[in-house]
Amino acid sequence: MLDQYHTEERTLGGQDTSYSNCLFALAQCHLTRRRDAGDSAPKTLSKRLCSESNAVDDRCGKNSSHRALSVPEIVRLIFGFVQAWDAESPAGECIGSVIPTEGKKSLAYLARTCHFFHEPAIDALWTNLESIDPLIKLLPRRMWAKSRYPLLVRKFMRKKHWDTFQKYASRVKTLRGPSYGLTTATQHAVMAAIASYPKATRPLFPQLTVIVWREIRTFHRSEPCVSLLKYFMGPSVTQITLKLHCWPYHIRSEMDVLAEMSNICPNVISFTAQFPPSSHNDPCEEVGDIVRNWKRLRALHSCALPQSVMDQLISQNTLSSLAIELNNSIYPPYIGQLPESLHTFSLGGSSAITCTRYLKNIHASPTSLTLRIGADDSTIEDIAELFRILPDHFSNTTVQTFSSELTSSYWMSRSTETFRLDLAVLRPILVFTSLRTVDLSFFSTAGLDDDACTTMAQSWPALESLELGTADILMEHPVATVRGLIAFLAHCPYLTNLAMAFDGTCRIPEVSDIPSGVANTRIEQINVAHSPLMDVNAMATCLGTLMPCLKKVDVNQIGREDDRESDGRWEEVQKMLTCSLRSQGINTD
Repeated sequence: MLDQYHTEERTLGGQDTSYSNCLFALAQCHLTRRRDAGDSAPKTLSKRLCSESNAVDDRCGKNSSHRALSVPEIVRLIFGFVQAWDAESPAGECIGSVIPTEGKKSLAYLARTCHFFHEPAIDALWTNLESIDPLIKLLPRRMWAKSRYPLLVRKFMRKKHWDTFQKYASRVKTLRGPSYGLTTATQHAVMAAIASYPKATRPLFPQLTVIVWREIRTFHRSEPCVSLLKYFMGPSVTQITLKLHCWPYHIRSEMDVLAEMSNICPNVISFTAQFPPSSHNDPCEEVGDIVRNWKRLRALHSCALPQSVMDQLISQNTLSSLAIELNNSIYPPYIGQLPESLHTFSLGGSSAITCTRYLKNIHASPTSLTLRIGADDSTIEDIAELFRILPDHFSNTTVQTFSSELTSSYWMSRSTETFRLDLAVLRPILVFTSLRTVDLSFFSTAGLDDDACTTMAQSWPALESLELGTADILMEHPVATVRGLIAFLAHCPYLTNLAMAFDGTCRIPEVSDIPSGVANTRIEQINVAHSPLMDVNAMATCLGTLMPCLKKVDVNQIGREDDRESDGRWEEVQKMLTCSLRSQGINTD
């Protein structure tokens, strides 16, 4: 269908004629014409799409639109790009609140541009809900605005209110909740009133496929809100994420909703259940009863499960991603071989000892291996023992991605501790010779010198991404110098992402001292974190020689005075690199 508009797309003067850029330009052309005709143009969209050379021959008059914009598939594709703008700056943990982002504002403008844009724009706007607030507040204020005295919701709705609710609820495919702006009692009362309408059927969101539900637990407020899920769960749901921060303080009605989840949502392929790390109540039986009924489960992130449940999941041979979280409770061990279908394996524990105990009876051949270690209850000796057993339980030639994170042993947050790595601790990881991605950013590099970096680089010749010491919470002074950096560039020719803390105050090699042939043209951006620096000119010359396409140097902003001076020097290095690239006619944007 798009071929018939190939000729029209070529009329975009001075534009990149790649598929997505043409669609953006077509949308901008249409909106610009409506603005010239006197309509209010969506300024947010214009800022992202506007270009002085966005011009299309106006053969049909001032108010005509491009023929391509009469094709519904093209319009929906364009609006999908607009919706994707919000993915560049996701709300993250801000579940339960609605943020007026650039994409949402643009879609709201587009919905009011013309009748043809209205339906696809509304679909895109309501597809992903960050909270149920927008739907609740479509209803009369009498149903949700009373906060100072008991809410008395009338048990009927007028037809116009039901029609309005249904018009938008039927478009929702992803729901995050509950609402942080309304009390749990208010949300229950409103949902009960909607469900009691004669024409209402459950689930209230018939096209809902993704549910992300985070219980409210702060120092002054604790509201499980799990029972609200009964209004949204249905056979169309395929992905469920539950952040059960209030576990184990759930009443019977809330536990009943969890118990019925697998029956109401039989087609789930991805399930996540997170519990507080400090909980001493093991939820393995409850989660096991939910999971055992899903026959096509592909991704599972939960607590440790009973042996019988694990055996059943493995026999189905559908799991491609498995993440196990071990809290402070007594968890059931698993003995056996993980399925061949498993590509991603992740293990988190309140301590390194906890992780080591769980791994002792497991064998697997994933391509990605991630460890999340509770640092508060761990020592560097515990971590060394954990690393030591990895080659005995995971395939040395299959693992391509290795990541080790340091988390809090008691809270869902990153650790306030760090550990100093040395070659002795890392030597078991060097056995995994097929590694392409290594993330050791949470550890300190104060124990790794240039020789250690050379050994690591020689062991991982296929390395494409390296993060080493850039998230060290203590920001210890690194030992490796620029020569350690050169070792990775020399022995890892496929390296495209480099983030490493090193000592830039030591002697920086001159161009004549750099080994011949060491010039990585794949890297355009590096992260030097808290690396100290003295000689700006020498560093800029060295990095420009080692990485001729380097455009950006990222640093970590630190509060200490000497670190602020280093940050300023790294900014000077980036300016010199940028000027060098521009002098060669290379775009640095």
